[in-house]
Amino acid sequence: MCNIIYMQLLSGKKTYFTAAAAVITALGGYFAGEVDLTVTIQSVFAALMVVFLRKGVSSEAAKKSGDKE
Repeated sequence: MCNIIYMQLLSGKKTYFTAAAAVITALGGYFAGEVDLTVTIQSVFAALMVVFLRKGVSSEAAKKSGDKE
């Protein structure tokens, strides 16, 4: 029962949590000295791109499903 509640709570937010984790990982790698600034910036932009892509796909899918009804 609790699993269903947690899944409903996280519905639509998993992509944002994953992107936030990617940004934190990129910043952690930079501050640890493992990667340079260029790689960090590319990683952050890639994570943000995924968020905006997901938002665009979900809004277009909502439009299409509304047109069929």
